Parts: sequence; C-alpha cells; structure tokens
Amino acid sequence: MDPESLLVDLDADQRRAVTSESSMVAVIAGAGSGKTRVLTRRVAHRIASESALARHTLVLTFTREAAGELRRRLGALGLRDRIEAGTFHSVALGLLRQRWSDTGRAPKTIIDDRRRIVTGLLGAGAGDRASMVLDEIDWASARGLDAAGYEHEVRSRRRRSPVAARIPTLLEAYAADKRRRGVLDLDDLLSVAAQELSRDGDFARATRWRFRHLLVDEAQDLTPLQQRLLDVLRADGNDLFLVGDPAQSIYGFNGSDPGLLLEVHERFPGIEVIRLPVNHRCTPQIVDAGVHVLSHASIDEPLVSARPDGPGLSLLEFGDEHAEAAAIADRISRLDPGELRRGRVAVLARTHQHCRTIEQALRAASISVRGRGLSGDTPGRRALDAARRCSSATALRSWAHDLLDGGAEVIAAAMGAETREGEVTAASVAAAALEFLREQSDGDGQAFSGWVTANDPFGLRDQAGVEVLTFHAAKGREWPWVWVAGVETGSVPHRSATSTAAAAEEARLLYVAITRSIEVCIVSSAAQRNGYRRSPSPFLTGYVVDTPEVSGPPTDLITSAPKVSDAQRLRAALNAWRDRAARRAGVTPDQICSDHSLSAIALRRPADAGELDEVTRWGAITSRRFFDEIAETISAVEVDEDRGMVTR
Repeated sequence: MDPESLLVDLDADQRRAVTSESSMVAVIAGAGSGKTRVLTRRVAHRIASESALARHTLVLTFTREAAGELRRRLGALGLRDRIEAGTFHSVALGLLRQRWSDTGRAPKTIIDDRRRIVTGLLGAGAGDRASMVLDEIDWASARGLDAAGYEHEVRSRRRRSPVAARIPTLLEAYAADKRRRGVLDLDDLLSVAAQELSRDGDFARATRWRFRHLLVDEAQDLTPLQQRLLDVLRADGNDLFLVGDPAQSIYGFNGSDPGLLLEVHERFPGIEVIRLPVNHRCTPQIVDAGVHVLSHASIDEPLVSARPDGPGLSLLEFGDEHAEAAAIADRISRLDPGELRRGRVAVLARTHQHCRTIEQALRAASISVRGRGLSGDTPGRRALDAARRCSSATALRSWAHDLLDGGAEVIAAAMGAETREGEVTAASVAAAALEFLREQSDGDGQAFSGWVTANDPFGLRDQAGVEVLTFHAAKGREWPWVWVAGVETGSVPHRSATSTAAAAEEARLLYVAITRSIEVCIVSSAAQRNGYRRSPSPFLTGYVVDTPEVSGPPTDLITSAPKVSDAQRLRAALNAWRDRAARRAGVTPDQICSDHSLSAIALRRPADAGELDEVTRWGAITSRRFFDEIAETISAVEVDEDRGMVTR
C-alpha cells in the first residue's frame, strides 16, 4: 500500500485524523462525516507507513457485521496482512478460551439469552413486568453492577423503574443460578476477562504485547463494563484510537455511557481530539434540522453539509395515527416506482407499534413492505429464529435435515400452521440452510441468518417495496427519501423518558433518524394517538424551514489517484457492485460476497449463472439472483477496456 494513495478523497479533517503522529487520538465524527472511512484509512495508513504492525492491531467493534465490513474495506485498500477485528464479547471469549486451555480449566458454557433463566426466576404470573425486569437486569449487567451496586446507581442517578425494588434480589438469584449451572452470559465474558487480566501479570503482559495498537469504533456506545475491559487491555499503553459521536449515543437503556468521549481529556491526559464537522451525506436543510433537534438536548453540534442545497424539511400534522399512516401510503404511492425497486425509500417510527400501523396502511394501498415474507409470527419467521439458535454447522445441518425428513406433518407441528400467500415456509428455510452450508461448511445459525439477509434466497427483495424501521434499527443506514413518523409528545420523547438524561437521549435518537435522509425528509405527527391527545415534539419547537448557508464541497480534497490495471479496474467495479447490493440489502458487503469470491469472479469472468456457481460455490439460487448484475458490471468494464478508457 502506498500511504499517499490512502489519502485520496479525504477532506482536511479526515486526513488529519488518518495521518496524526499522535499515538492517542479521539475522533469526534458527526453524522455522515466518514467515520468508518477514517477508521479504516487510519489502520491502513499506519501499517503502510510502518508505524504499526497488522498482527499487533486490534479493532473493537459492536457488531460482527461492522467487523466484517472493516476487514472488507481494508482488503479493498490493499491490506493483505490480517488484523484482529471483532466485538468486545468475541475478543473477550477468544482470550478466555485461550486462558482456560493454557491453565487446564474446562471451558465454560456461554448463554446468549438470559431471558429464559430470568423468566424462570420470576415464576408464573410475572406478566407484563417480565420485560421491565429484563431491561433492568440488562442495564445493570452492562454496567457490571451487583445487587448493592445497582441500589447505589439507582439512588445516585435517580433512575426510575416500577420494578426497581425487585432487581437486587433477582440479581443475586440470577448470579447464584449461573454458578449452579456453571455458565456465563455475554456480559460475564467481559467482566471475567477483565478479572483474569487484572489478576495475572504474565497473562496481562502477553495480551498487551499481542494487542499493542488499539482502535475502538462507535466509542459513544461503550458501556462501563466495556470501558473496564478496554482499560485493562490498554493499562499504561499509549496507543489508542477512539472514534465516535456523543450526539449519536442512543443506547443508554442498554447501559451505554457516552462519558468516555465527553470526558476524553480527563480520562486520557494528552490525547489529541480531532473533530469531523463536515457531513458528506445529507443536504444542508437536513443537517440544519438535525442540529436544531440536538440544541434541545443542550448539545452544540457544529455540523455543516458539503452537499448541494436541497428541499426544506417538511413538517406535517394529522388528526390521528390512521390519518398519518394513510397519508404516508398516499405520498409513497405517487413516487417513481423505480425508487421503491431500488430500496431508496424508508419510513422510520419510534416504536414497533407505530411501524405496524404504517405497514398495514401501505399494504392496504397495495404497496409492498420489503422483507414482509419473513416478518411477524409466521412459520418462516419461527423457522429462521430456530435456525439462528444453532450454535454450530453440525447443529444447523441436523436441524435442517430433521425438518425436511420429517414430512409436512412434522414441519407443521414444529413451526406452526399453514402459510399464507407471500409467506416463507419452514421447509424453504431448511432448504436454504443446506444451500448455505454448501457455501460455508463451518457456518452456524447466526451466520446463516446474516446470509439470508444478504442473499435473499426467498426472493423477498425482488418486490418493489418500502422499508419500515424503528429509529434504533435505522442507525447506520441511509436513504434518499425518508419519512419520519410519530414525532409527537408521548413518542418523541417517549413517555418512558422521565429524566433529563433520558430526554436528551430521545433528542439524539430523533437526530439520528432525521440524518438517515440524504435528500428528502418529511417529519409528521398526530394530534391524537391511541385515543390520547398529542402535540408536536418539543424537539422541533422553534424550528423554521429555511435555506441555511451551503458550505459546498471541501476545496482541499486530494483528487489524483494512481493509474490502475485492467484487472484492478474490474475488481474495483465489482467492489462497487457489491457495495450497492449491500446498501440495498441493509447488510455489510462481505455478507453479499467474500473478497475471495470477488477475486475469483474477476479472474474467470463467468459467462452464465452455472459458471458463476462453479466459481463461487454460492449455490444455484444465489448465483441466478446475482448473475445479471455481475455480467452487466463485467461487460461495462470490458467496453472501457476496448476503448482504452481509464476508469477511476
């Protein structure tokens, strides 16, 4: 890798973050400012300039998809040496497994869902309060709190919950039950790994030598327990790169705390703080609206847009939720059908209940909702949930064969009643699982679920349709046309946000929702919802739809790039196709296609779907689905080659 080529298309702030000679850097990256680009370029630039070693680099993320996307982007930049990238939990589990092996201890069983144990402790009659209890235990566990610690935090933070009085006893009972069973939950992985590192100096020194270059993505979402693990991994080390945005901290209900970034100077004396204030995604009007919302949370966000001027934000009010949903359906029905086919339209709402009302109105207007065949309580949905719980390839293969070999009666008994038109059968999910295993022989149920989302083996994405998501589910996504619904009191802020901190998080959540829009954003509210009177959200009080000053694109972009070979041009074109397919599917590019398969396609240039299957081992369904797009991509590059054109 050429270090200078890694600076192509970065603005001045991004380049400073990538090239800073400081070993301790915190990047405060506003919405749409290129956070992931800066993180990957920072890793690649340090390795290319020999100020860091790939084998000693660890990037901590929050999802496996994010880790996969990071590795894919680094590969596309030319990095061939593997770096360690994973979630806090997966890295902690890897350390513990090695630790248990080295010390001759039997590995612990890991449970990934504490719901079953807690529900058992609550007993019959828990009713609606079971979910509230689980939420409180999740919050306490993410903060590493025992019974006494929970009581102290509830008092000091004035945290309100109808079930708070029961939580200390339940925390003690839950801990005792795990000890009796000999199991650890996911948060235990973090606390136990931190304990092992703190107790054994040799283990700690070896681990810190192995992971001497630490980078953390989405640092605003760190929980206190994750911060504790980061601290013991780093100890007195001074090689740390944090990237995140306190204005996008929206998981406080899960225990996350943006304090690490807000107090970064106090936590890490001498750290260099670099801000990315230029939004490259949204029009100035959308950025202006988002900044206005943040002002109600006392957040001064100096974000500006590099995009051309666009239409002003539309603020609409309707009589009730049904009138609002009907208006959404009517407006979408008048859009260019191509916008729906290409996945360029989304409706965002605060809660799943809001989403269901909107989905019903869309279907009543004969507008398809993307992915509806695997939504709701259907046989296909239940089958996919069952498959996801298979913790190994062997378990997944056995589950699929058992389902298919049992016949229709067994399938119906296991997965529910008959399916309706447009729904996916349990047998179809089992067949898809076997096809997935032919491609990824060691894939487990979680990997299969991601493959289903990426490859759409049931053809659900072929429907023209609109995406309907909650604000939380929309984070990290973007669409040219977005309708943000239900922005009224009781919903935004949510009625459960009774503290100042919770209300501020609700403002940040609305900011995230609005800034998912690239060009057009409509915000609506209802005067009455579920029979109760509502008012427009106070977060929009005083907002005036106008035309803010356009900052224009940065004038200091590096636009020159090295010449590329024909093979590199084809690989770049295929990379671009994969990125587009991933955006349509709402997944990471490596879930669409691995780097190895992409290289094989570029080398062989398959002539039909059968040859594509031979090259990639995707299976017939996936190969047929993607062949036309890949063939078109290859053809376009070949035309450029014939003309002697250079494509950058």
